[in-house]
Amino acid sequence: MTDELNVERRGRVLVVTLDRQQRMNALSQRIQTTLRETWTSLRTDRTIRAIVITAAGRRAFCTGMDLQDFAERGGPREINPDVHAELRQTPLECDVWLPTIVAVNGVCTGAGFHFVADADVVVASTDAWFVDTHVSVGQVTAIEPITLLPRIGLGNALRLAVLGRKGRLDAAEALRISLVDEVVEPDRLLDRALELADIAASGSPAAIEASKRAIRSALERPMAQAMQYGWDLLIEHRAHPDCNEGPLAFVERREARWQ
Repeated sequence: MTDELNVERRGRVLVVTLDRQQRMNALSQRIQTTLRETWTSLRTDRTIRAIVITAAGRRAFCTGMDLQDFAERGGPREINPDVHAELRQTPLECDVWLPTIVAVNGVCTGAGFHFVADADVVVASTDAWFVDTHVSVGQVTAIEPITLLPRIGLGNALRLAVLGRKGRLDAAEALRISLVDEVVEPDRLLDRALELADIAASGSPAAIEASKRAIRSALERPMAQAMQYGWDLLIEHRAHPDCNEGPLAFVERREARWQ
């Protein structure tokens, strides 16, 4: 945790809050490093069962790259030519498969879309809006629209990309195109995200991870191969203690004790 990133445990849920309001919650290098450290620490922490990602204030969720930092450096920083080695901003990018709820409280642009693309559920406040400004400031937009394709489709991704700052979407339009899953009033945003996280945290962690791996693998494989991979995961999970614990807990009318 830093003065730019708040990390709070609420029972089985980890709430991670971007808090750089004076810069519209743009991502400093310090925040990116702390995010990576936070996510990787969860690989060995069995007490956390779900994640909520949000931001402080009501003006901005995340505006991506800090253009002020860019100007002070006199240009772009060095980056790794391997995209998977470079991107470590979200839990999924750090190979963490916990249920992830993203609560968008204001403007979301640039690298803020990474959180949306990798979320399991996205809740937006009625004040939220979305825009991809890359081309308007002379930058290539590639990773964000590519990773958003499964959510919003080719046409909507292209519209966001080529219209730049003029392609702004409000929360209602974001819901219509499935960029977000729910829209709530601002004072209900965090509560709703926590409700969803608590529900997700009640499921078998092993079953959730296997299910997410199966579903996301279908984005990269032909259908027959994706089905076989999912089937292999299903068979493998039958040897896990949770596979027996779930039905027993249901029959005995008690809470499951997941491994």
